[in-house]
Amino acid sequence: MTTRDDLDDLMAAVRQGRLRVGPRTRAIALVLHGGRSVTPQPRRHRDVSYLRMLPFAPAVARASRGSIAPVLVHNRHGGWIASSGTGLVQTREIVRRAAAEHDLPVVLLGHSSGGWAALRGGGRDEVIGSVALAPWVGEHDPVDHLRDKVVRVIHGVDDTVCSPARSRDLVDRLSAVGGDATYQEVSGGHALLDHPGRWHRLAASAAVEVLERGAGR
Repeated sequence: MTTRDDLDDLMAAVRQGRLRVGPRTRAIALVLHGGRSVTPQPRRHRDVSYLRMLPFAPAVARASRGSIAPVLVHNRHGGWIASSGTGLVQTREIVRRAAAEHDLPVVLLGHSSGGWAALRGGGRDEVIGSVALAPWVGEHDPVDHLRDKVVRVIHGVDDTVCSPARSRDLVDRLSAVGGDATYQEVSGGHALLDHPGRWHRLAASAAVEVLERGAGR
């Protein structure tokens, strides 16, 4: 059980960028980097896994025409998929705080271990859906918590770090229980460096679709 002191310590490792909520904003998109599973991340300005997510925020803002306010999240613990479960605790608390402060629903958009966090943390009531880019997926990761959400998974066919087959299997299992889930396979590997502009556009379009399909649920 996580105590208040434990939670405060965990959240002290989380840094968020500036969140600009305007009159047209209908949802918040929390952008979660990938990276190391359990060892500390570098500082933000030196963290490649965080820096690669920078273009996704303006892409979401543009594609949504201001209806989604994106915010970048940095976790110095690097423990999104830590066996202790601390990354999932952090994800859920980030969601809770963002939704409570702004009274808006949340879209989770993450890459690699951040994609795992977007999927595993996507069951909270405040979340309308998740966009997972080349996510790390466990062989038996649950899906029932996502059956009332909108889930979009995009994965590079040549990814040798995180399994495209497991991503596809998760989407198939979620669809089988009635979930609104799609899997899109694209060329390229894990690092989002093959045609990065394409990744930005696909992710932003998926985030907009999550909002449009999930807002009325």
